[in-house]
Amino acid sequence: MLVADQLPPVMGWVHAAEQELLDSGRRCEILGLVVAPEARGRGVGRQLVAAVEEWAAERGLGQLSVRSNIVRIESHPFYERLGFVKLKTQHAYRKQLP
Repeated sequence: MLVADQLPPVMGWVHAAEQELLDSGRRCEILGLVVAPEARGRGVGRQLVAAVEEWAAERGLGQLSVRSNIVRIESHPFYERLGFVKLKTQHAYRKQLP
């Protein structure tokens, strides 16, 4: 996890991890990216994603992915400006276990 701060407050954070999936192999996935509302539009998110890209490249990962809920319409143009391409839209299901 990386954190962008200007002591204080925290301006944003990103959580990314190496993943290995049977159908697509090794990749880096952004699992969370949050930028404080007052810091949006100032390059904080872009810098956090750039740091993840650098980290992934150092690990020899040739692909970076992120999932963004379809209701978070403000984030979709952000990712597209950074070169991400939408692959699919899907439903998410969950089942509670006893």
